[in-house]
Amino acid sequence: MRVLVVGGTEFISLHLVRALLRDRHEVVVLNRGRHPGRVPAGVKTIVADRKDHAALGRVLAGERFDGLVDITYAPTTGDDVRALLAALGGRAGHAIFVSTGRVHDHALPIPYHEDTPRNLYWGDYAKNKIEGEDAYLGSGLPASVVRPTHVFGPLNTRNNETFFFDRLVRGRPVLVPGPGGWLRQFGHVEDLADAMAAMLGDRRAFGRAYNVSGEESITQVGFVELIAEVIERPASLVHVAKAPFGQNLVYDCHAVYTTTRIRAELGLRPRYTLASGLAQTFEWYLREGLDRRDVDFSQDDALLAAART
Repeated sequence: MRVLVVGGTEFISLHLVRALLRDRHEVVVLNRGRHPGRVPAGVKTIVADRKDHAALGRVLAGERFDGLVDITYAPTTGDDVRALLAALGGRAGHAIFVSTGRVHDHALPIPYHEDTPRNLYWGDYAKNKIEGEDAYLGSGLPASVVRPTHVFGPLNTRNNETFFFDRLVRGRPVLVPGPGGWLRQFGHVEDLADAMAAMLGDRRAFGRAYNVSGEESITQVGFVELIAEVIERPASLVHVAKAPFGQNLVYDCHAVYTTTRIRAELGLRPRYTLASGLAQTFEWYLREGLDRRDVDFSQDDALLAAART
């Protein structure tokens, strides 16, 4: 298949490009061209800012694809998605839109399944993703939606697991917001990339939305303790009312999702457990020398000082 990946140079999209190349697809990426050195050999780059809708029409004129995976971060809007679809003019084949588990109404009881009502609990982020989902599923293309949750792994551009690595390897305490009992669910980036690569062109996935995540849930405190166990460092936890706690892990609600549909309909399951995925990610962290980088702990120190007074 000739597959267009919107993105292609960071985290999820780069792992997907690698998975598609492994599976012998022809891969084309569409991005702003800011990181050409990250694009693997043999991959064609089309340079454009997806928010420049007129430019999309020019650079995609005459291009035809068998598959499309739209992986771009906020604030990609529904208008941006519709502009991409218009520029492709139906020449996209099977389209996969990367949404988020945060389209679900998180005021409802857990676990959230694909038919859990969507709403704007998460504000504009949810609004934009919902509009993107609706644009793809209503486009007339064979389309699928994937809803990842707390994606982790090597190359992560979100300071989630590395936030805790940074503190534990330096023997620093980890500040926990409140009791730290809110449940979280994580998925390894390679499992997400593999699922999308396997899904491309599969007629069973047409018109369907899938939660894509690991199969374990864990509390905020449990997550810190598991990381400490995996990387073999002691954990010192300090509970405070408000705390920096990873980029996306501090909010006050549960986030647990069922992945029954993708297992039952497509036979797809993750390769990584949470522990094995964290171990693999920590190996990458050390290999990249991130344990020796400068980290600003001033916010932590101020909160620790206030907690002791």
